[in-house]
Amino acid sequence: MLTGWDYSVIGIYLVFMMGIGLLWSRINKNSSDYFRGGGNILWWINGMSSLAVGLTAYSFTAAGAKVFETGFLLVLVYLGGVIPYLLIYFFLAARYRQMRAVTVCDAIRRRFGKPTEQFWVWTALPIGLFQGGVMLYIISLFVSAAVGFPIIPTIIVLAIAVTVLASSGGSYAVSASDFIQMLIIIVVSVTILVRTLLLPEVGGLSGFVGQLPEHYTNFNLFERPAVWISLMMMFTTVNVMRAMDLNTNGAKFLTVKDGHHAKKACMMMIIGTAVVPLIAFTPIMAAGMMNFDLPAMFPNLQNAGEGAYIAIAKQVLPQGMMGLMVCSIFAATLSSMDTALNKNAGFFVKNFYGDIINPNASEKTLLNLGRLFSVIFGVIVMSAAILISMFRGADLFSMLLKFNVLLQFPLIIPMVLGILYKRTPGWSCWSTVVVSMGAAWLTQKILVIDSLAARLGMQMPLNALEGKDMAFIVSGLITILAGTAWYFFTALFYKQFATKEYTASVESFYKDMNTPIDHVAEDTVNQDATQYRNMSLMCFVYGGAITLGTLIPNTLGERMLFVYCGGTFLAIGGLLRFIYHRKTS
Repeated sequence: MLTGWDYSVIGIYLVFMMGIGLLWSRINKNSSDYFRGGGNILWWINGMSSLAVGLTAYSFTAAGAKVFETGFLLVLVYLGGVIPYLLIYFFLAARYRQMRAVTVCDAIRRRFGKPTEQFWVWTALPIGLFQGGVMLYIISLFVSAAVGFPIIPTIIVLAIAVTVLASSGGSYAVSASDFIQMLIIIVVSVTILVRTLLLPEVGGLSGFVGQLPEHYTNFNLFERPAVWISLMMMFTTVNVMRAMDLNTNGAKFLTVKDGHHAKKACMMMIIGTAVVPLIAFTPIMAAGMMNFDLPAMFPNLQNAGEGAYIAIAKQVLPQGMMGLMVCSIFAATLSSMDTALNKNAGFFVKNFYGDIINPNASEKTLLNLGRLFSVIFGVIVMSAAILISMFRGADLFSMLLKFNVLLQFPLIIPMVLGILYKRTPGWSCWSTVVVSMGAAWLTQKILVIDSLAARLGMQMPLNALEGKDMAFIVSGLITILAGTAWYFFTALFYKQFATKEYTASVESFYKDMNTPIDHVAEDTVNQDATQYRNMSLMCFVYGGAITLGTLIPNTLGERMLFVYCGGTFLAIGGLLRFIYHRKTS
């Protein structure tokens, strides 16, 4: 399916990604630089990085399969992500940065105490590494099934690239690479969208709208209203919780320069969340009009719909550009993986080694250990992905939903409630995680969806799609309700367990959250010019490499696609270089 030119494009991309880590390695002087970019990262880098982390190969494969089957239902779910980011913009973005925490666990220690901090290290860390393994496996499965490359070598190559990037450059390199990777996703996705709409079989935007299958807009045709409406409500609830969760989306605001930059980064996320799903998912819906025989095209995929995006991309992209499309899928996953490696290394080094094993450790020691454990965790993520590839039995969409309910929801609940309501004892956080996990596990063990549906008055048996969605809705709802009820139950014991030291720590934490950053008083090192210089260099190098794709044997129109993609990078690089000179003149 890919040509030698495509593999060359992919190879250049992987080498470039590893080179980013080396470019930014010199800027790291201490653990704050390494684990959160010194709290200095500019809003436009942070905003693009946050968008990239929110996208994974899951969006183009597992979620793509859902779009291929159901049309606009999942598109609306993604667009619903705008709502929580609006809440974050007005109420929480600046406050997250003003926590003045190097890692998420620093904030947890100040809010819930040191025992909860250590509980979080040893709970969130293995879950984060497992999640990284799942993401690595998803992209490797996609490449293996779609372009014919063996899965285990793919896992190893991608793991090496991400580990080199994260370990050498730290948070600065991670955010910078996310910026480049999000640009790749945008330029390639726009190219595929435009080329897809220009296909005679599609007939432009009007033709696309006119040919939409009825079930793409009338969701009652594949699921009962009670099911799909409940599903949308659950996804909206989950989107709100994830956006507010300090351990996931909220963590990105710890790295930004100040509260003002945090709000601007959040606005970029709002705009991107409203636009990117339409750009990415429209070609997948168009693929549903093309009469592709996906099971024959992708015999190794358990759910052939997971290959819909690459099927339409193959139809519209020239040689060499397919390789760039694969890079965009890489980018969607690698951005979340490199963030996970850097964050988890911070948990272990800063919040276990630095707080428990050696509180007097020098910044140089913490920095070197951060690099070392980024490598170690990279090996663990790679091993997890290989193991998952050997035992996978469910389709990706179902597997990710189960992962969310069993492992992610229990961690999110106390993080969200802990910011909103402070009069709980220190053990409220870790006990809520335990109760939520127990509720999730027990629900999935004893839940019989067909029996529940009958009790709810649904006369006909659930179809396969309804059964999966109902299982997610019910188990997710029970997990959230159980965790929320327990968290507020612990508030009854606040006075008995709230020592003066604990109360003072919590009050200080909330006071900082509401106090704007003062760069002069807090002696912040200004790294603005360095960021503009390095980002412009990265755009020039990668933009130039893409523009060389015009030398690949294609038609003139197809060669111009490389001019557009590479020119976009070069133009942005020129703008950033201009700003750099303005700041240094």
